[in-house]
Amino acid sequence: MFSTPLRDLEEKLGANFGEFASWEMPMGFTGYQDEHMAVRTNAAVFDLSHMGRLRVRGKESELDYLVSKEIPEKDGEMSGPTAFLNQRGGFIDDVMLYRVEKGHYLVVTNAVNRQKVAEWIRRNSSLEVEDLTFNYAMLAVQGKRAIQIMGDLGLDHLKFKLNTKLGKSEVYLVSRSGWTGEEGYEIWATPDEARELMTSLIEKGAKPAGLVARDSLRMEMGFVLYGEDIDENVNPVEARYWVFSLNKDYVGKDSIIDALKDGVRRVRVGMRFEKGVRIVPRSGNRVVLLEKEIGRVTSGTFSPYLNRAIAMGYIYASHALMGLRAQVEVRSRLHTVKISDFPFIK
Repeated sequence: MFSTPLRDLEEKLGANFGEFASWEMPMGFTGYQDEHMAVRTNAAVFDLSHMGRLRVRGKESELDYLVSKEIPEKDGEMSGPTAFLNQRGGFIDDVMLYRVEKGHYLVVTNAVNRQKVAEWIRRNSSLEVEDLTFNYAMLAVQGKRAIQIMGDLGLDHLKFKLNTKLGKSEVYLVSRSGWTGEEGYEIWATPDEARELMTSLIEKGAKPAGLVARDSLRMEMGFVLYGEDIDENVNPVEARYWVFSLNKDYVGKDSIIDALKDGVRRVRVGMRFEKGVRIVPRSGNRVVLLEKEIGRVTSGTFSPYLNRAIAMGYIYASHALMGLRAQVEVRSRLHTVKISDFPFIK
């Protein structure tokens, strides 16, 4: 079990800790609904130190063949989300890719896939992979006021920057990215610098937030979570996750082409419950239409912003009709849902 390097600060801030992907991380501080709404109306800061961070060096052509979208052409550019796929087109992982310079790249992986991705790259190429996960902490600043708060710390608009200063803190990387649907930034810094920066962000008005709120925020946008909504047995076409190109060769492309030509049996859709129904849909809940099972939920939450339960999952492609009313079985009780597209909020 690993623990965030920011734990000492987060304990003082009142964090509740829990296990996620073999890491002990802050699940919340004042409650996920408060933290969720802070992002939608103001700003919040998240500790994402559990995410995998890899440095990849070597031939650009080899890396280009491993990822499913074009790699950045210029130094200081990022590409993502993109993906590493297996030969069947299933997800090894969905990742963010940063180009430092030709032959030198940084990759952010899902926590659960850090070692798997590193080993897969090494096994399928001559690229050198260095694990930087334990060298740096990782923060995300997300929300309506994220740009203003980061501007107060001296940051101009950017996509991706290395070795810069935020307030009094020296940071290794800052990028315009996130997983909440709001304006946001992700930052790598040494643990000491990250503690100082997190304190500064809170002083500027960002609310400390945990992984439960991050999950409900990504659900409102229809963003997938590895291990729940995608895995090595799911391809991007059925996931409706457009992280691939048709203009280059890469591992898994033939399977993607086949899925596009022949169609897929199931597709990922959203499910919007009736307003005020205070339940939490869970992975494996059956989706039913006229007493026939047409699919399964993969993840769900209660949306504080919409004041209703929402879910996503896979249903037969023949029934993926936006606006169709079906039912989801939660704790042996059927609840009416509307099959919906993403995002759930505009």
